[in-house]
Amino acid sequence: MRWPSFNLRQTLIVGTVIGMLLPALLLMFFQLNHKFEKDVDLRIRAPMSQYANVLSRGLGASIWNMDNKVAQDLIDAVMRNPDVVSITVSNEYGDVFASKHNSAITDKAMLRETREIFYNDARVGQLVLELTTARIERELWSELFSLAASLAAQVLFSIGFIWFLFERRMVQPLLALQAAALRLARGDLKQALHWNRLDEIGSLASGLESMRSDLAKLIAEGEQKTASLQNELLERKRVEQALGLSQEKFSAIFDASPVAMSVSRYNGEHEILEVNNAWCQLFQRERHHVIEKSGSQIGVWAEANDRQRFIETLIRDDAVTGFSAWLKTSELALNILCEISGKVIRLGEQKMLILAFEDITSKHQYESNILALNSSLEQRVSERTQELSKTLERLTVTQSELARAEKMSALGSLVAGISHELNTPIGNSLTVASTLQDHTKNITAEMAGKGLTRSRLDAYIKENRDGTAILTRSLHHAAELITSFKQVAVDQTSEHRRSFNLDATIAEILLTLGPSLRKTSHTVETDIPNDIVMESYPGPLGQVINNLIRNALIHAFEGRQNGLISISAKRQELDQIELRVCDNGVGIAAENLARVFDPFFTTKLGQGGSGLGLNIVYNLVTTALHGSISLDSELGHGCCFSLSIPRVAPNTASQSNESSL
Repeated sequence: MRWPSFNLRQTLIVGTVIGMLLPALLLMFFQLNHKFEKDVDLRIRAPMSQYANVLSRGLGASIWNMDNKVAQDLIDAVMRNPDVVSITVSNEYGDVFASKHNSAITDKAMLRETREIFYNDARVGQLVLELTTARIERELWSELFSLAASLAAQVLFSIGFIWFLFERRMVQPLLALQAAALRLARGDLKQALHWNRLDEIGSLASGLESMRSDLAKLIAEGEQKTASLQNELLERKRVEQALGLSQEKFSAIFDASPVAMSVSRYNGEHEILEVNNAWCQLFQRERHHVIEKSGSQIGVWAEANDRQRFIETLIRDDAVTGFSAWLKTSELALNILCEISGKVIRLGEQKMLILAFEDITSKHQYESNILALNSSLEQRVSERTQELSKTLERLTVTQSELARAEKMSALGSLVAGISHELNTPIGNSLTVASTLQDHTKNITAEMAGKGLTRSRLDAYIKENRDGTAILTRSLHHAAELITSFKQVAVDQTSEHRRSFNLDATIAEILLTLGPSLRKTSHTVETDIPNDIVMESYPGPLGQVINNLIRNALIHAFEGRQNGLISISAKRQELDQIELRVCDNGVGIAAENLARVFDPFFTTKLGQGGSGLGLNIVYNLVTTALHGSISLDSELGHGCCFSLSIPRVAPNTASQSNESSL
């Protein structure tokens, strides 16, 4: 039987059974399978591994001492577990030393664990341990039967309950709607369809009621339109009478208008049909001299090209706006510059052209004077702009040189840090190497002389081993320092993009600042999760951290001891990283907060401050790192720089440090 032949009740039952049984059976299968595997791991594999560990450790001495009784006691203790099938212990030659088998268990579903037995690091035998999963399988089948019975009861109850709801909420209402639709089809529009339900069937009933109301309204409207057509005929007669009156009013307004206007035929010649008094005054011509004549015939155009362009615009747009042209007035008067606007209109079957003329001769003169003045001003602005451009170019070069000098200063501090940090491990290595050399000379002399005792040789070997260990640790420490310093130096002298751990990179940067920090009483603390891995530019980031810490050491703790600089980081939304560098120093005055990122702004002018440290920080964060930086500070309560940078930098060509300034 195919789905289209099912009625609603049959479709509901089949769909309910399939929709409930199929997911339930699949879920039950996966749950029972998971439970079986979990029980096997927990009750079979884990105890089996524990038994194997205990027996392999406890039986070594028994096999070595040939104590079969102790071995059998251990095996009996493990065999108390009903899941254990057999335990076999063989010696190093493969002979059975001790064994026990549960003959009551014949199930083939068994797991085996084999372990080698050692005594004092020597192999003395082998252990074979077998456990069965039969008990777990029986419990699983019992649980399966219980679940199947529960599922069958649930399906039967669900089908009965859904059948009841479907019959009451869908089938019976649909039959009622079918009867109402048949009444509408027969044309019975008087009986309203009342429905109090607010569900989808209620919406369908409301739609049928709306359709019944609309049909009734349409029939009533048809009757009303028939009556309105007669009223419309009477209204048209009244409109025609009013139109004649409106035409008289239009003529009066047209003649009284202060704007010069003309009405022409829209054809090849554009003969003038009417002009108002303002037009006659503007062009100093009599009305009867221009009626039924074109503009070329009365000689109103000063330039024939202007008339041609005017006509082309009309043909293209059926309108003209702000068209400027020189026109003639009387033969003895001067030409005037007019701005012409107009539009083509249709009156019945005839096209008319209505034009308005405005004398803009004086306005044109004013505009010419203003253009001349603007030209002079533009020349002066251009000269001033060139001067400012040269000044800006000089400032840019100066700023770049200062930034380069500051970077070289930072690299100088890095070299000093390398020398200081490497001094201790290399000095220790040199001392140990010299001591080993002296001991070797002494032992060589003793061998060449009276001979070398075993105790003296043992002492020399011990001293040599201890010295070599110290030498190795010192050289490893020096190598780690050189690797860290090399990575920081490469990062700070280039903008190579790479993947790096934020916590480790900050630690390397702080390591290079160690000598500078130890000269002060101030400390730096970090709170950075060790799982933040960035795909960005560690060089610019290192220079930002370096500049912020040096800025704090120079400005934040003036007159204070035991200052604290804290560096923290956390993840934000949209894969952003918030990096905060805060101190508990003197803070920044409110009037200086808006200027701290400006180039050449410093409160230590003439005292070693270039005014470029924080400007470099701002440029690196916003350009190379594609992030943003903000400052929060209150005088006397320290300050905090907040950086928001993407964990993965955009794939755009990064600018160099100098070009970003």
